[in-house]
Amino acid sequence: MKKSLLLIPVTIALAIFFYPTTSNSYATGSPGGKTGSPVDVGNCMGCHTDALQGQGAEITTDIPSTGYTPGNTYTITAIVNLGIGFGDPKGFEVTCEANTTNTKAGLFGTTDPTNTQVINNGTAVTHTAAGNSLNTWSFNWVAPIAGTGEITFYGSFIEADYPIASNQGDLFNSTTLSFGEAIVNSVSNLSVQNDFTFNTVTKTIETINTVSVYDINGKLVLFTNEKLTNISHLKKGMYILKSENKTQKIIIK
Repeated sequence: MKKSLLLIPVTIALAIFFYPTTSNSYATGSPGGKTGSPVDVGNCMGCHTDALQGQGAEITTDIPSTGYTPGNTYTITAIVNLGIGFGDPKGFEVTCEANTTNTKAGLFGTTDPTNTQVINNGTAVTHTAAGNSLNTWSFNWVAPIAGTGEITFYGSFIEADYPIASNQGDLFNSTTLSFGEAIVNSVSNLSVQNDFTFNTVTKTIETINTVSVYDINGKLVLFTNEKLTNISHLKKGMYILKSENKTQKIIIK
């Protein structure tokens, strides 16, 4: 009888020891901080520990070779080259950081909320549950303030094998893309800066042109061409103010 009772815990221990290793699966999007950037450090390999090197990935954009203009909105596309495997699910995370300060730079927004979502307070973007069947994702990036200097986009990509959460057969890719800050004529820049102003105390927009207000997901929440517009009624969070000549990130507390 004692031998039979002893066999039970031994059998359980052996089953646990020889059970296949698994990794966390984030089919609904990266938890954040997995791009391999200087700030994030970690990447997809933190969860997909046994992933092999894939066929590569790239980040493309309409930022000109002369550099980004502070406050402008650009389109960013993340692409993973498909390797040998079952194909789904696939995922990514992209962020942007200033090279001189190693701090997050710019603000991301979604143009395709079905397949992409912003994370980490708008400083990164990743796939959604619906988007993990794709290998190309596009989204927006609002360039940071003047004086930020050279920036780099960091992308981390995973092709998870089947069954989901199994370490066997996963493929990992990473890539970077850098740009300098464009030199803006000081006279033109002055007129841009005067296009509208936002008072953080009264939460009021003062403008001489039409200003559109977008939430963190890129959804238009209001627009105004009034000289003074109070937006304190909006929910707390991050917003983007955009006119014909100027874009500004604000936070309503």
